Amino acid sequence: MLNSFIINSIDTFNIIFLWTVLNKKNNNVFKLVFSVLILTILVTIIEQLGLNLIAIYLIDVITIKIIYKKALKDVILGFFLVLLIEMSLQLILSLIINRFIYNEILRIMIIELIILVGVIIFSKINSLGKNIKFENINNNILICFILICSIYAIVLKIIWNYDNTIILNNLGVSVIIISLLAISQMIIYLYIIKEIREKEKLKIKNEYNSVIDETVQEIKQRQHDFINYKNTIRGIVEVLDEKDIRKAIVNYMKDEDTYDNKINELIYIDNVVIRSIIYRNMCKAKRHNINFKYQIANNVLDHILGYNEISNVLNNLLNNAFDEVIKDECTEKNIQIKILNKNKTPHLIVKNQIANSSDINLNEMFTSGYSTKSISTRGYGLYNVQQIINSHNGYIKIKVEFEEIIFDIYFNNSSG
Repeated sequence: MLNSFIINSIDTFNIIFLWTVLNKKNNNVFKLVFSVLILTILVTIIEQLGLNLIAIYLIDVITIKIIYKKALKDVILGFFLVLLIEMSLQLILSLIINRFIYNEILRIMIIELIILVGVIIFSKINSLGKNIKFENINNNILICFILICSIYAIVLKIIWNYDNTIILNNLGVSVIIISLLAISQMIIYLYIIKEIREKEKLKIKNEYNSVIDETVQEIKQRQHDFINYKNTIRGIVEVLDEKDIRKAIVNYMKDEDTYDNKINELIYIDNVVIRSIIYRNMCKAKRHNINFKYQIANNVLDHILGYNEISNVLNNLLNNAFDEVIKDECTEKNIQIKILNKNKTPHLIVKNQIANSSDINLNEMFTSGYSTKSISTRGYGLYNVQQIINSHNGYIKIKVEFEEIIFDIYFNNSSG
């Protein structure tokens, strides 16, 4: 039983550790050790009771789901993919180790330890570069991957438990077949992800082509405004006394420069989606005489949210802010947005004045269908925002103070 416990502990550590590396969850040592300890004990007990491997896999998936708080479909896909990778490595190493070591227990321990060293090296290399992560893809595709990976892993395990000589006597062929299956699934997965990203880029490009057109119109308007600008200064010079001209021109130029500076500052926002959304809302704020302020730091949300997700979150939050301050009852028409890092934690903050704080129900704000508008209007904007933030392990903090509502969205270091 001791040998079984030791082997199970190393095997479980390899599976969980590789899963955490691929899911960018390798920063919490306590969770890793705790999950390995719990699963090792449970797996050893299940083996001693003579239960089948389905029970073991079920316990593994449930434990990972509870401890790491990931979506069930993501846990299942990651678990069986890692299981398939480990089985492939075990067979490849068995092909070599079997020639030199004949003690089965010692052979299994050496194979598991070699895989452990490999996983640790991979985790170090992975942490230096761009992290590998599972993308949010169509549920049907995800379910298909889960089924394929789980079928491969379970069938292989059943054959091994039933009669491992079938595999051992044909080890070379078995290694090639399993390796090809694992590699083909990864290639197909990466291809689908590439296609999804291309479609997302195309969608974003089409969505913000209108912003380019608006920018061109803005330039044309500026040319027209320059003529008016020049004529206005000429008029000031002609109608005012010489002693009043300087003060009048300075005040006039100050008002124009405020808006010009806001436009010029957009150049320094790297993310084209954020820049476009800020520009659109600046124009909207100018039309409705709203005081719109922004403070945008670069590379804060880019590694966490995709273009489409940034667009959904920002547009929904800012649309709600404008809907509120445009109300006649709202006397202070202020909107402010900040994207920045606080103590190395990414934050997205949107705050605006509200007409009546009693109309705001914080407990139901993110409920699907909730709206402060007319009864016939159903609200799904904030609900969608919450779904996106939750999918990246983010948090939303809301507070109402001094007739102002503040949305503070932030992500821990393991988000993504």
